[in-house]
Amino acid sequence: DSVDLVPMGAYFGRGKRAGVFGAYLLGCYNPDDEEYQSICKIGTGFSDQQLQDLKKDLDQFLVDDAPAYYRYGDNVKADVWFEPARVWEVKAADLSISPVHQAALGLVDPAKGVSLRFPRLVRIRDDKGTDDATNAEQIAETYRNQASV
Repeated sequence: DSVDLVPMGAYFGRGKRAGVFGAYLLGCYNPDDEEYQSICKIGTGFSDQQLQDLKKDLDQFLVDDAPAYYRYGDNVKADVWFEPARVWEVKAADLSISPVHQAALGLVDPAKGVSLRFPRLVRIRDDKGTDDATNAEQIAETYRNQASV
């Protein structure tokens, strides 16, 4: 299964990725708390051209600080932040309980969120707005369903 997530922030690239973002912090929306909750960092599945195109596209949504309605762990604080504007389809090996990421916080575990293991970009969802992204309850349901298989 894939999930549709929102880029919340990015990390500066190093080495051959200098000048572009080397990885992104993605999140899902929790309508009950009216916040975006981090679910994973993603740095694989991108071609060099895609990395350039994504930076060019997302630069227009840069904001000075993380919006107040972003929830994320201190150790995944991004180098730069975006206002929620794009939706990316992402596949992962599975979902796991995370002490770092905040997705579905309190829905599966009282103190921990859910994260994606080995996430990779499938495609940019130009046909979806951020309101159409996978929400926290759907993340919790996906986590619960995989645990029972």
